[in-house]
Amino acid sequence: MTFPGDLSESEIQKQIIDHCTNMGALVFRMNAGSRQYNNKQAPKGTPDLFVVLNGKCLWIEVKTEKGKVSDIQQEMHTRLINMGQRVIVARSIDDIIGEI
Repeated sequence: MTFPGDLSESEIQKQIIDHCTNMGALVFRMNAGSRQYNNKQAPKGTPDLFVVLNGKCLWIEVKTEKGKVSDIQQEMHTRLINMGQRVIVARSIDDIIGEI
């Protein structure tokens, strides 16, 4: 049996993506910080997911139960919030219920 605290970030992220997609949302997985295949990536610290549903946007930083938000991530979250964006840290699927 797997408990919520035992899930990896990628497993939590998959649950969130599946849930949001099933609700009809557009979900964009952000690849922050590095350059792959000569494509521009999101700036370092960008939350993991960007969700759009019914005219509303939500940035989601996915962390395990023990995971910590880095200083650069916190700086980006603050910057987005100051621009009028909603940002949450989700440690389980339960953290996004009611947010979108």
